[in-house]
Amino acid sequence: MTPRTALRPTPLATLTLVMAAIAQAIMTGLTLGLAGHVSPWRDPVSDYAWHRGGRLPFTVAILLLLACAAALAVAAQLAALPSGPLVSTLFLLWTAGLLVVLVFRSNLSAADPTVSGEIHRAGGAVLFASLPLAAWTLSARLRAEPRWAAAAPALRRGAIAGVVTAAAFGAAQVVGWLPAGLLERAALLAEFLIVVTMALALRRAARSPLRSPATVASEAIR
Repeated sequence: MTPRTALRPTPLATLTLVMAAIAQAIMTGLTLGLAGHVSPWRDPVSDYAWHRGGRLPFTVAILLLLACAAALAVAAQLAALPSGPLVSTLFLLWTAGLLVVLVFRSNLSAADPTVSGEIHRAGGAVLFASLPLAAWTLSARLRAEPRWAAAAPALRRGAIAGVVTAAAFGAAQVVGWLPAGLLERAALLAEFLIVVTMALALRRAARSPLRSPATVASEAIR
């Protein structure tokens, strides 16, 4: 790979960082701005779409995450990220989960479920489970690749955070005293960190020369 080709993923990775930061800022703004109507402790983030002034920002945040997914996929292809079919499938499931959450509106009340709301819930379960699992699988694969090994530990930490918070949020669906809203927001933050970690890894790999296995092993020992 020539140096010119190796730099091609960098703008897309940078764009991913910007879009992810904006999406997270929107969610934070909704959390603070609509705290009087949607409890950050108990209520799901999708409830923002039911309040005046919340639907558009919520939609924009999801669209930005979908754009992040597209940019990451193209950047990974350009950088020859050794992902493998399982990681690709899990990443596609994450994207599909985002689409489902965007297209199907949530239940207005948990006591009055709708078809659209239950599909929305299923999409949310997919997106919260698939990205951390993709990051976990990818981190294991990257440890054996000299060019990518440095990114593996951070990606593994993000995956662990994602798995733990997603599992806690899932438990809150059946354990009433758990703060479901807070745990969902923690899971979303973990997913944001995974996206950022992946984008940073693509930028570093595109800008760094290929290192030998001996060099990687020496750095790991130190």
